[in-house]
Amino acid sequence: MTQRIGIFGGTFDPVHYGHIASAKILVTQLSLDTLYFMPCQQHPFHKHPGASPAQRANMLALAVADEAQLQVDERELRRDGMSYTVDSLQEIRREFGNDAVIVFILGTDAFASLHQWERWQSILDFANVAVIERAGQLTTAQIIEAELKALLAQSVTTVKASHGELVQLVLEPYIISSTMLRSALAATYQVDSKVDSKVDSQVDEAQIKVINEFIPASVVQYIEAQQLYQSNH
Repeated sequence: MTQRIGIFGGTFDPVHYGHIASAKILVTQLSLDTLYFMPCQQHPFHKHPGASPAQRANMLALAVADEAQLQVDERELRRDGMSYTVDSLQEIRREFGNDAVIVFILGTDAFASLHQWERWQSILDFANVAVIERAGQLTTAQIIEAELKALLAQSVTTVKASHGELVQLVLEPYIISSTMLRSALAATYQVDSKVDSKVDSQVDEAQIKVINEFIPASVVQYIEAQQLYQSNH
């Protein structure tokens, strides 16, 4: 049987249940055998993450420990300098062989800037691309770059080829983000460091509820042990 592999890139700073739920849906919709979370070390377009590469990899490993079809690919964390997706996909293609169906997954916001990525035209030489649209966020119809619009116009409904195809999928929006969770974690630490008051206690409880609802317990324990996100990043 031909292997079907998904590659889900990002910073995952920290990973949360929105990431996990979306990954499981994508496994089903794209008929994947395995989906790999591939955290980047140094993103070309973003600020430095609040957690180190090793810490983000450890959090991901904890989050997917009980999910057989979800794995972590640490290749970009082991690479010095910028994390270029095209380099990673070329390596992955060599490892899985010419017949494997490889799908690189990215959201519409990331896809809208794809033409600015390093050697972006070569990505489809090594993988297929799944563009994920979420309600309330940028739609594919709002993408104006001519080359990207041309790619979208050639979308397929089902990925069958080993590489070179683009599929568009619509998923439910996250109701949480890593940015919001970092803020909640920072607020909790700030409240803990103050003299107790009724207001601070209420803030603390609200933030703790958000954290525990959207971050796996094992990851929360790791964040606390590593003393991560004690100030906003």
